[in-house]
Amino acid sequence: MPYMSLLKDFLGKVGEGYLLLDSEGRVLLANDFLLKRGLISQVSEEIAYYQCLKNLTAISCVAEALSEKRESYCQFSHEECEYALFAFPGGELCIVRITDVTEFKRYERSKRHFVANVSHELKTPLAVLQSILETLYDEEENPQKRNFLEKALRRVDELNRLVRDLLILTKLESGEERLRPERIGLCSLVEEVFELFESQASSMQVSMENKVPEGFSVFADPEKLFLLLKNLVDNGIKYNKVGGKLTISAYEDGRFSIISVEDSGIGIPKEHIPFVFERFYRVDDSRSRDLGGTGLGLSIVKHIALSHGGKVDLSSKEGEGSVFRVYLPLGG
Repeated sequence: MPYMSLLKDFLGKVGEGYLLLDSEGRVLLANDFLLKRGLISQVSEEIAYYQCLKNLTAISCVAEALSEKRESYCQFSHEECEYALFAFPGGELCIVRITDVTEFKRYERSKRHFVANVSHELKTPLAVLQSILETLYDEEENPQKRNFLEKALRRVDELNRLVRDLLILTKLESGEERLRPERIGLCSLVEEVFELFESQASSMQVSMENKVPEGFSVFADPEKLFLLLKNLVDNGIKYNKVGGKLTISAYEDGRFSIISVEDSGIGIPKEHIPFVFERFYRVDDSRSRDLGGTGLGLSIVKHIALSHGGKVDLSSKEGEGSVFRVYLPLGG
């Protein structure tokens, strides 16, 4: 290939690793970054990617991209550094990019530790404050003062929920939260979640329909799956229209159990969809404040799915509603 020399010179100057493979997985080009970091052995002509890459996770990720003809991503550690690998197959070539994310990971860990420590420190004073306010409220007879105390208690309850959600999210993100997966009947679990929201749904005149087939089961941690469904149902009611509908259904595609939560609500503008699973991200700040919530619900949903080896996606149309789909490996 006449351009290969030029490409090799260019990639030799970038601060990340690149492997160029043919459709059979043979290495056409490897830049110096990979050699200097010890991520690959010396490349000779026609060598296969799995003969030169030194990390099994990286090899598996590239194999998945080549066999399934789709983009693949993974993270792995090598010699005290952490890397992200992206494999992009297309036509006769596959481009593999390996980026050093050590500093980013270090920053993320320090941020999680800070949030966890602050959340733990807030728990005790909030509990004391809530106890004092509840005592004052119970003993107060003046209607105006009781009204003030009631408002203060609502704010303390919001802070307690924020601290709780931050702790849950921090544990999920760090991998410290241990899962205890088992085979769960999904239909009955959905009914339990719906019971929690009967009053809220009634006040919004939102009907809830459980279309999960009888006998349909998933392999997951019951407590975490309950929390996931709870957050999705809460979201589906809050951002629904008066007289709207929320439906949960489920099916399998051969690899995953897929849980679909569909609402007929206000929908999400297209430009916001890539960001809604990030912590504290709000599509409409004023509406979100009016409705309450911590801004962490969908982020918790995402990380519960990820911790099970699954994923979550969203399709939505502004003014017409949204569909959240949770993919859980069949397992068990």
